Amino acid sequence: MKIVDEDGEVIAIASDDHTLIGGHHRLAVAASLGKKLFWRDTGEPVKLDHFFKHYGRSLRHSA
Repeated sequence: MKIVDEDGEVIAIASDDHTLIGGHHRLAVAASLGKKLFWRDTGEPVKLDHFFKHYGRSLRHSA
């Protein structure tokens, strides 16, 4: 599943169970800039808290 920003640009890729596969840094940067992110397949907003809880400090410090 792909995570896209408001412009439709792919920011990250996650598995079907929403485990982040790629784009960790881009996701952190987009979050720090306050961008709204969506699941490309459904258009639903991405809940970033899920990723920050999973990856903790390593994701926050990469931004």
